[in-house]
Amino acid sequence: MRQRLLKNIFFLFITILIHLYISGCEKNYNTVVDSPGSSPEIKDASFSVSVVNTDTINIAGQSLRGPNDTLTIRGIAKVRIISFGDEKEIPIVGFSVSNFNFSSLLAEGVLHDDGVSPDAKANDSVYSGYIEFQIQRTVVGTFSINLWSESTTSYKSNTIILPLQIIRLNHPPIISDLIAPDTINLSTTITFNDSLKVLDPDGQDDIKSVLRFTPSGKILQLHAANDSIYVEQVSLNPPPSLGSYIFRFCAVDRSSDTSNILTKTIVIINVKEIE
Repeated sequence: MRQRLLKNIFFLFITILIHLYISGCEKNYNTVVDSPGSSPEIKDASFSVSVVNTDTINIAGQSLRGPNDTLTIRGIAKVRIISFGDEKEIPIVGFSVSNFNFSSLLAEGVLHDDGVSPDAKANDSVYSGYIEFQIQRTVVGTFSINLWSESTTSYKSNTIILPLQIIRLNHPPIISDLIAPDTINLSTTITFNDSLKVLDPDGQDDIKSVLRFTPSGKILQLHAANDSIYVEQVSLNPPPSLGSYIFRFCAVDRSSDTSNILTKTIVIINVKEIE
């Protein structure tokens, strides 16, 4: 009986020793020493553009906007990074641009905190950079500006997704205030002026041409006198036949949209003044 008791005590002692050895070898993940580094966090992310109307973008050297034009969309991204360790542990602050369902990657790169434009100040935890990508004019929809950071110890931050809406909202020009004579007497007049006001909701630079259509089918162009007034000097040499003539006016923008049409009836007479 005594021998069995000593044997049981021996086995209990060995079991305790094994348990203590295993416990001492287990890694404690709750200590700071055993978990070098931590995940950075993105705060205050922004992109300078939220909506782009591609019908307001002109291409240098082209007078018209075509549906197959390749357009460059560009803006400035800024993010503030909070690091729970050494700032030097954040070597990468990255971005990417994707379509709405993330099936197509349009651009990717990194932002900087070096004080070089567009970054305002070096080492202030605000990372900045230009983001640009290209699309065709016909493309519309919501794109994603994706921003994240990663530490030297491969800890990744949260990802911020900023929406960028691409739309087409061209507005045709509007013409008004047509001024032209009602009657022209060939015995006293060989030229006359007409003028009208042209406004474009997308900006005056969107106006491509202001036109007059003659009764014979010719298309003549008016010229800008100032920001919104277009004028034309009409010559009556050689003299036209007497009678009524209908002049039609319209404006065309860079997307080839036409304005409303204004008409003016001018009566040509030839009556000599009685002295």
